[in-house]
Amino acid sequence: MENVDQQSELKPEAFPFGKPRYRETLRKLPLPEKVRIVVELQKMVAPILRARGENPYVWKIEGISVP
Repeated sequence: MENVDQQSELKPEAFPFGKPRYRETLRKLPLPEKVRIVVELQKMVAPILRARGENPYVWKIEGISVP
């Protein structure tokens, strides 16, 4: 049980380079992959914006499947 308790305590100092490393991996992605990520985020937020009464536009890009 002690091991489980120790793992559940996430301290910021335990991951000092987490955010910079994550940002570095995003920075190194090719542009088409970055655009694909943006389109996926647009798809995720579109239903929320529609529920608020807004009319969001999701980019339609060839090669990206629409669920």
